[in-house]
This record gives sequence, structure tokens and C-alpha cells, in this order.
Amino acid sequence: MADLQATIAIPFPFPPEDKSYTTLIKCHAFWDLPSSVEWFKQRGYTLYKRDDPEYEGELEANTYPVLECATSGEMDYPFPNYDTGKNTVGKLHGRNTNGKIVFAQENEDPTHHVVIKLIATDSEEHRVLSFLQSQDLKAVEENCLVPVLNILSNGPYSFVVMPRWGDCVYRPEGGPIRNCFRIMHSLLKDIKLSNVLVNHFSGEDDTFYRESRSRIRLQWADALQYCLFDFDLSMMLPPDTDRTRCRLPYRESWISSGWQTHDTSQGEFDYDPFAFDVEYQHLCRHIPMLAPFLDRMTTRNIPKRFTAAEALEFFEEFLPKISTTDLYTCYWTDPEGSQLYDVYDRWKDLSPDFIKEWEDYKEPRIPPGTAFLRWLCSYDLMSIIVPAVRMFFYRVTCFCSRAAALLYP
Repeated sequence: MADLQATIAIPFPFPPEDKSYTTLIKCHAFWDLPSSVEWFKQRGYTLYKRDDPEYEGELEANTYPVLECATSGEMDYPFPNYDTGKNTVGKLHGRNTNGKIVFAQENEDPTHHVVIKLIATDSEEHRVLSFLQSQDLKAVEENCLVPVLNILSNGPYSFVVMPRWGDCVYRPEGGPIRNCFRIMHSLLKDIKLSNVLVNHFSGEDDTFYRESRSRIRLQWADALQYCLFDFDLSMMLPPDTDRTRCRLPYRESWISSGWQTHDTSQGEFDYDPFAFDVEYQHLCRHIPMLAPFLDRMTTRNIPKRFTAAEALEFFEEFLPKISTTDLYTCYWTDPEGSQLYDVYDRWKDLSPDFIKEWEDYKEPRIPPGTAFLRWLCSYDLMSIIVPAVRMFFYRVTCFCSRAAALLYP
């Protein structure tokens, strides 16, 4: 009988000390070990298999399901729709290039495809995921969060099991504008995260998702759902935290694997972690209300910026007023839409009457002083010096104010 209390050694530093090719090889080799495969099998999961550890001299990042299962499956939450696809690379292949995760199937039901991620047991990520695991599945779905199916204890490390959802959430292009709104609505329901998954994956290569027939069908049937995932940079604050006064050190705003806002680009020494943004700015010409909505979400005047709750309320107020025809109009990417959010003019194609009605929400151009500070802080050394100088003068100002209040009550 298997000893389910037994642990398995992690033969490489974790978190990985670097992202080198050598480290990646060690990570992949661990998942491929027969002992690793057996350890997970005893706990109900059969890992995908790498057909060839190396392909044309390079590490093979693709792995493939081992257990026989249907070539397509309808969504049964929390598990998504899936299919092998027209331009298939391999039967429902999974691809990973960071070494932290492995794809697998449930032994009892091979149509249930999962992702298993290695995390440190003594970490904020483990705390966040344990909290999500304790929540009712319906509540997790309503809040658009990836469900946590299981957490396998392994001494100083743990393995978190989540359903496998798809990536490439913006593809195929040319779907209904309503599809974009579903993504926005999902993001507005929770914390700021750039990582979003969709309830469909395929055996197709990413480049073919633009023409994925299954994804297009789901898109127009209004059957796509979105969830937030990957909580290794997240934190849980006490429930009584005053969000209006919460500040974190400026350096923490730089910790991200993706795009960042400009809230600390001018040498600020702290920032508001609850100030966030969501971008579909090129759609403003089709849905004018997105212009005031996005401007108020990204305004440089942070006290005026929408909180998550305010943004959700504003969004849900104007969404029902949009006609069905507009919601099901096809959208396409706009070359100018990739401009930075505080450079792109979201109002340029809107009517004068609309601009006049919502002018209080319109964000002014970047002031010269702000542009100068951004330029100055674009240099690595100055990005450290300027916050220190600003903090010094802030403290001097606070000291003088308090001293004056004591001397002249």
C-alpha cells in the first residue's frame, strides 16, 4: 500500500535561482523522473509525458496526455471545453517553459485535465491558495478565480492542483465586443492581475488560435468564461484594512512579469496597490462610454481614480444601456490601440456633445513636470535616488507641520 505521507525531494533550488537553460533542464528532468510520476499517480494524478526530452538539440517543452480520453469535451465547471483542434500539434499537448508546473489527468476521470504547480509551503502564495481551496466552488466561479482542487503536502514544498484552462484569451480576433466586456467584467470583480485564463483549450499551436473553429463557436455562443490565476505575487491583507490608506513600498510595484502602470514612474516612494487599470481603449469609438470609464480608471490623480468597487458599479450601470447590435459588433485590433494608456487619445473620434457631457472624466495631457520626472527616473540610479529625495522632503514637511501645530495650536 502506498505511503501517502511520503515526501519527494526537489533536486534544484526553489524558487529557481535563475532562469537559465540549465536550471530549466533540471526542472523538467524532475517532472520526468519515474519516481515523480509514480508519486503523483499514487495521489490520483497521471502526469503528461514528454515524448522526447530533446528535440533538434533543444529542450522539448511540449508534453502529452498519457491516459486515453475523448478528443473533445464540453465544459463541466470547473473543467473547461477542450478539443484537439484543426491544426493540432499533438493530442491536447501542454507547453511549459518555466519549469514550475506540469500538466496531468485525474486517474479516475482522464477527461479532467489539470495543472500541478510547485510552490513553497511557507509562502504567501500557499496561504492565498489555501484560502481559495476553502471557498465554496460557486463563490469562486462568481468571483472569476481559478478553483484550487487540491494541495498535496510535501514538507517544505507543496503541489497545488488546479483545472487546466486555456490561454490566448484575446484570440480569435474579430469576435463580438461583448466578449471583451466579459473579460473586463471578470477582472473588475477581483484584484488586479494581468494573468487571465479562458474555459477552452486545444491541441492547436498558439499561433492557430486565431482561426480556432471551436473557440469561435464558443465566442459567438457567449459560452466563454474567464478567470484570474497565478498568485505567486499576491498577498492577503487583514479584512479590516483601510484601503484608502493602504500603501506599499514603490519597489513592490516593479515586481511583475508583465505590463505596469506609471504610478511610481515619477519617483514616488510608495503606491496604492488598489489603484488599477483595464485596457480596451481602441473600442471607445464603438462604445463611447469606455472613454470616461477608462480615463477615470487610469487617471494620474489617484484619489479620483475608481476603486475596484466604483469601477464595477460604473461598468454595470452603463453596460445594460448598450444596444445588442453594438455588443455583437465585431472588434478588431487597432495599431494605435497598443499605445500607452496615458498617451492614447480615447476621445478623438467621439462627438462634441458626448465629450462635453463627460468632460469632468477626461484626463488632461501629461504635464511637462511629470514627463521630466519620468525621463529622469528612466535611469536605473535615478529611479532609486529620486524616491529617496522625495521621501526626505515629505518627512521634513510632515515634521514642520506637526511642529507648527504644537507651537501654534
